[in-house]
Formats: sequence, structure tokens, C-alpha cells
Amino acid sequence: MNALALFAQLLGLALCAIILARAEPAINRMGHDTPRLVRLAFVLLAGGAVAGIFAIAAGAVPEWHALMLAAGIAALLVCERRMRILTRTPPTIDKGAPHAQG
Repeated sequence: MNALALFAQLLGLALCAIILARAEPAINRMGHDTPRLVRLAFVLLAGGAVAGIFAIAAGAVPEWHALMLAAGIAALLVCERRMRILTRTPPTIDKGAPHAQG
């Protein structure tokens, strides 16, 4: 096994572990009112991460496009709480204040 394949395996394991570490607690916190599509998405993310860990443990070397996809998913899951800061809603207009009408 060359160094590049070993690096890809280690990176894949780390990314799958991050995805699993963020998705599994989110599934546990979901209530009955959670939309089914959101629940399904997180179950698929966790299942895909577990499958990736088992595949890498069995000797598979993840391809680079799969690593980039896993890195993007892991970044989204790590930054999910910070997204509120990045996507601020515009300030609301005070309905009691007089407005210029034209």
C-alpha cells in the first residue's frame, strides 16, 4: 500500500467518524414532530458513515471525489449551528412606526 492510499484511508476514517459523531446525537434528539425527510437524511448520513468505516477497515481505499463529498458533509454538520450567524434574517420593520408612502 502506498502512502497516498494510506492517507486517503486515514482521512476517510476521520471524516466518517466526524459525520457519525454529529449525526447520531442529532437522531437521538429528534422528536415526533421532526419531519420524516430530515430524520431519513440523518439516518442515511449515519448509515453511510458506518458503512464507510467498515469498508475502509476491510481495506478499501476511498476515491478522492468521495473524500471531498465526505469533507463537505462533515463541514456542514460541524458548522450547522453557526449557519444562523452566516444567514442573518433582514431586520423587521416596526409596524408602529410611521412609513413614507408614495
